[in-house]
Amino acid sequence: MYTNKVIAVLGPTASGKTELTLNIAQKFNAVVINCDSRQLYSEMLIGTASPSDEEKKLAEHRLFNFLSPAVMYSAYDYSETAVKEIKKVWAENKLPILTGGTGFYYSSVAEGLGQAESNPDLAEALKQELYQKGLNTMIEKLKVLDPGAISTIDLNNPRRVLRALEIVISTKKPFAENTKKAPLPEADFFPIVVTRNRDELHKRIEKRIDFMFEAGLVDEAKNIIEKYGKDASALSSIGYRELIGYYDGSITLPQAKEQILFHTRQYAKRQETWFRKNPGVAMTNLDQPNCIDNILTSTSQFLKTHI
Repeated sequence: MYTNKVIAVLGPTASGKTELTLNIAQKFNAVVINCDSRQLYSEMLIGTASPSDEEKKLAEHRLFNFLSPAVMYSAYDYSETAVKEIKKVWAENKLPILTGGTGFYYSSVAEGLGQAESNPDLAEALKQELYQKGLNTMIEKLKVLDPGAISTIDLNNPRRVLRALEIVISTKKPFAENTKKAPLPEADFFPIVVTRNRDELHKRIEKRIDFMFEAGLVDEAKNIIEKYGKDASALSSIGYRELIGYYDGSITLPQAKEQILFHTRQYAKRQETWFRKNPGVAMTNLDQPNCIDNILTSTSQFLKTHI
């Protein structure tokens, strides 16, 4: 029915994407496909605010919580997996909805990634350098080689920093000049980018973090650290890396919680900055009256117009 159509619900953390996505999914009998780099991981349900069992009963969900926290997973990996999943949903005559806060993941599907080939030897050398010197050193290295890349990638994600370095070093060209090729040229995307008033977003972030701690985030992080070690790929995520300091004894639990709040607010601000430039549509403030109804109406119009 909706062949070649893809809806996307994007925006900063805690802005209300899940509620909106479920509204759309229920109205149009759609399948929800994860577009968040951290909700891919298993055993990290609380700290990543993954959909609850109750939410998953309201609509079919795919690509959530299927990776081991020890696995390195790139935007290239995500793009390949998500494209296959979208095509499956089309084949089932259903509507796919990408949802999440990882703008680069959405871009990898809607616009494609650069065509620079992988350089396994260089990638491994950069990974070892990351382990030895830390993420900040790698960010500074990228800043020296390609200052423009700093504003285009998620600096909290080591994989993206390393991939940008790999591209810049191997091609000897700026990251932005790595020509893109859309993996789904036949797709018709309808991105919906949402936000909140700044004070409201901060309140929602604080409320979410309180809920995470009440729901058992500390134990969840402890289990992952003990099972996979402090260097596990997924533990670079906000909400987990701060608790490593708590378990190391370098900070107290209240300090870890305060750091999580601070870093989450910073991350939300960076997400908003990215989404104001990409994917080229106006952001919708969910604090405005009748906002969800208006979005449902515009989505319906899009689908009717393009069927």
